[in-house]
Amino acid sequence: MSLPWLSDLQTRLDAALHEQRLGHAPLITGPQGVGKQQLAEWLVARILCLEPGSGQACGQCRSCQLLASASHPDFFPVAIPEDKKEIPVDAIRSLSQNLVLTPSIGTHRVGLIEVAEAMNINAANALLKTLEEPADNAWLVLVSHQPGRLPATIRSRCQPITVHPPARELALQWLADACPGFDASKRLQALSLSAEAPLAARELLEDDGLEFGLEILEALQAVARGHPVTSVANDRWWQSPEQTWRWLAVWSRVMMRHAHGFDSDEQQPIAQKLPSGLDQRALAELWQQALSGRAMASSTVRQDLFVTKWLLEWEAMIHRGNST
Repeated sequence: MSLPWLSDLQTRLDAALHEQRLGHAPLITGPQGVGKQQLAEWLVARILCLEPGSGQACGQCRSCQLLASASHPDFFPVAIPEDKKEIPVDAIRSLSQNLVLTPSIGTHRVGLIEVAEAMNINAANALLKTLEEPADNAWLVLVSHQPGRLPATIRSRCQPITVHPPARELALQWLADACPGFDASKRLQALSLSAEAPLAARELLEDDGLEFGLEILEALQAVARGHPVTSVANDRWWQSPEQTWRWLAVWSRVMMRHAHGFDSDEQQPIAQKLPSGLDQRALAELWQQALSGRAMASSTVRQDLFVTKWLLEWEAMIHRGNST
């Protein structure tokens, strides 16, 4: 499904490519759920396409076909390995070695680093060397949800491209097409809880996501009322770890906004049910942990242990707030 709010960015990036002024390391940033990954994949396809037209990859040439089948010899994606919590240095070294080779098809080679802030310190240092001495006809596309966690030395050598949430009217129109089985009020609530990010809103709605989110909210409220952590979670939390972490991040963010008086009309009834007077620094840390947990949701890490640890820290924060 196309994302209409990306069209202006795509037009500008296409013009930059055509005029040979696109930096060798575009850094695509923005909140989760606004289409950063989709823009990065579009850019990779546009760079590698042998016969681009009308500002788009043709989708028909040999390069486009290989890319669609995940077998392009000149495309090198890097993500967090399934058995890891971060991107290791070996992955970046391998990427750097591949980018300096002669292209097999066409004239370009492209690397893509997903969740760039997940690189460990050694990986970031290895990447810095590649950024300082870029190979000819090679691009390195980085995607980051939290660019502030990237070393300043890396950010300064990249071309920043920010994807903002679209206007609410456009987002709701897209959601109506993407999620026709939900009424307008549910779509609006999901969009509000997703910081106006349409893809994140769609994820909240899918697979009874909104109902699951409210269940998690009730669990957080129960812990705040004194119920033990071990009594509030159930098997679905471990069976759907990505959804679980997503909702823990959502509610952490709602609480942070509520503490600063930034509730939207749709969030106020929910936020008022949550504890107030909480430690803002501890809340921000819980939010960061939830984002990190989501990034590791598909790994072999024991999700029940990590979610329980998060809940115990939530419980401790509540107790600290009640004792002041």
